[in-house]
Amino acid sequence: MQANWLWGYFIPLGLLLLAWGGLPPQKAARITALAALALALAVVGYWVTGFALHLGGAQVINPNDPALAGLDALFGRSVTGGFFGMKGFALSGPEVTPTALGLFLAYLPLFAGATLLTTLALVELRRWVLVSAAALAATFIFPIAACWVWGGGWLAHLGHTLELGHGFVDFGGSALLLWLPATFAGGILLLQPRTPREPREGPPPAYFPLLANVGSLLLGLGWIGWTQSAPFHTYAATLDLHRAGLSALMGIAGATLTSQLYAWLVTGEIEPLLAARGQAAGWGAALAGAAFLPPWAALVNGLLAGLLFPLALYLIEDVLRLHDSSATLPLGLTGGLWGLLSLGLIADGRWGQGWNGIQPLANGVQLPGVQGLFFGGDGGQLLAQLIGLMALGLWGLGWGLLLGIIARPRPIPVPPVVDESPNTTESDSTEAESEEIEMKEATPCA
Repeated sequence: MQANWLWGYFIPLGLLLLAWGGLPPQKAARITALAALALALAVVGYWVTGFALHLGGAQVINPNDPALAGLDALFGRSVTGGFFGMKGFALSGPEVTPTALGLFLAYLPLFAGATLLTTLALVELRRWVLVSAAALAATFIFPIAACWVWGGGWLAHLGHTLELGHGFVDFGGSALLLWLPATFAGGILLLQPRTPREPREGPPPAYFPLLANVGSLLLGLGWIGWTQSAPFHTYAATLDLHRAGLSALMGIAGATLTSQLYAWLVTGEIEPLLAARGQAAGWGAALAGAAFLPPWAALVNGLLAGLLFPLALYLIEDVLRLHDSSATLPLGLTGGLWGLLSLGLIADGRWGQGWNGIQPLANGVQLPGVQGLFFGGDGGQLLAQLIGLMALGLWGLGWGLLLGIIARPRPIPVPPVVDESPNTTESDSTEAESEEIEMKEATPCA
């Protein structure tokens, strides 16, 4: 395994800088300690249970590697895939070989980024809510979903069970790094009190625009470097990893253009914070299908993501009035939702033969790779993407709503106001009012 996954550790750093750039100094100082806590919980959580739930059945993906022979326990394992792994807890036992440790280090930055993104979205809430959300995300919620998609789980096997293309496809993390954190955090925020917001003209203010733009660049560079390590879940698939890097750059470029066009039309100026967030939206939209889109399609993908992001930001902040200071939810809606759907529409079928174990040959004839609806696909791949989106969205939203119910502030009862004046009682007041009425009725008219 190559060591290019080291680049992936720029991803959580980029997310932190991107969020920091849009916060006033007081809030930015507060999230520094919270971000460190979230990253620590991500490391410990993925070590204790996350890795085992995610890749405890890694041998299903690569049965030819003897170093993975011990990681062979997948709950519910059958031709339909499984639900979660059961080997490698706390990275202990004979099954934890140097190869397994390499897998842990390779996937940790993505789980750390997803956990950090969830925490940044909840920065307005009480600290115990943040700690609970980060711990649940890293130890249980995100790893099980990762097994469904990247660990030989049932979503990856939709191509075998329902004959839907190559099953649910997420090359670089649109679902696990963006969509799932957004639905989880959104479920929590939906049940929190919402205070009225003052009308705002144009995009939100930029407090540290340089940090935000550096963060968005680190996201792109870190992820491109990570993909060049040929991630484990891409085993046996025919890919051009250079195409994946080019698609990410095209997506970032396209989203930057359209987000800045939106800012210019609305305010007459170029907005530095919207530029950074637009770049991140284009990057996120490229993650799922980067290896399967031609360059022009990757550019179109980014152009649409840059237009969708300001609309999603307006929906979250001004319509729903959710307290998402870091713009995690709009990023998840554009980068995650649109990125996954775009793959089912505009993947050209040139690459991806063998993805998720789908046989690349039929009667000696080479079959197309991951193919979207607009390139001759039968719609099966798009349907697989929709099923995966709904399953992961309900998984994240359900846990978010559950934690949101627990974390919802209880109303404080207000005691009734009692008149404690010593010389007045209710009966005295009633009698005085009756006497006054009788006197008025007895008075002759002038």
